[in-house]
Amino acid sequence: MQFTIREAKTLEDALATEELQVAAWGFSDREVVPHSSMIVAGHTGGLVALAYVDGRPAGFVYGLAACEGDRRWLHSHMLAVRPEFQGSGIAPALKWFQRDWSLQKGFPLVTWTFDPLLTKNARLNLGKLGAYADTYYEDFYGVRSGLYAGLPADRLYVKWELEDPRVKERARGVVPPPPEPEGEPLNATRGEGLDLRPEALFEPEAKKVYLEVPFDIEAVKKHDLELAKAWRLHTREAFKKAFARGYRAVDLARKGPRVFYQLQRQQA
Repeated sequence: MQFTIREAKTLEDALATEELQVAAWGFSDREVVPHSSMIVAGHTGGLVALAYVDGRPAGFVYGLAACEGDRRWLHSHMLAVRPEFQGSGIAPALKWFQRDWSLQKGFPLVTWTFDPLLTKNARLNLGKLGAYADTYYEDFYGVRSGLYAGLPADRLYVKWELEDPRVKERARGVVPPPPEPEGEPLNATRGEGLDLRPEALFEPEAKKVYLEVPFDIEAVKKHDLELAKAWRLHTREAFKKAFARGYRAVDLARKGPRVFYQLQRQQA
C-alpha cells in the first residue's frame, strides 16, 4: 500500500484528526481531542502529522512539547489509524516520521502511554520501535468509551530514547522477531484461549522474566468481562512489583498462540 505522511498545516488537516479518533477508537464526542488543540500543538512546539492514502486521511500522530527543569522532550499523546488501514505499516511509519522530526527539533526522547493489555501495541512500541516501559499508572484516564470501555484505564508509560543503539538498529530496518520465553515466569496461569486465567504471582529474581497476558483482551471482554477485569488487576500488580525491583518491559514474546511481556532487570 502506498501512503504519504506530512506535518499538519491546514485547518482541514486538523479537522481530519477528529474523525480519525472516532473511526479508530469509537470515542464519544466528549472524549475527542478537538481540532483546535491540534492547531495549538503545532504552533507551540508540538507535532501533528497525518498519513494519507489516495488523498484520504488514514491516520495521524499527535505530540506535545514537554519539559521538566532543563529536560525537553516530546510527549506523544495519540497515534490513530483508520481500521481498514491497520496492519498496513502506517502506524510504525508515523512513529519513525515522529522520531526524525523530534531529532531535528532537538528532542532526544519521546514518551507516551498505552494499555498494557493491547498486545499489538506492545509489540509495536517495545519490539519494533525499541522503546521500553518502567512505570505503571493506575486508571490514568478514568472512565473511557469505545475500544477502552469496561476496564480501568491503566497505562504503561513508554520511553523512546531516540539515539539508543537499540532504537537506531530498528530505524535501519533491523527488527528481531518476537522472542520466545526462556527465563523464569512472573505469573502462573491455567486454561487457554479465551478462558486463560491468572492464578498466582511470583517474586521476580532472574535477569529476564516473562509475564503472560491474554492474546486478545477485546475478545476476552466480550466473552467474560469479569475475567478481563481480573486480568487488569493481576497484571497491574505484576508490573508494579517488577518495576519496583528494577525491571523494564522491553518486548512482547510469543510461544505458539500465547503471549508474554519480556521484562529485563537493569544493571545497578
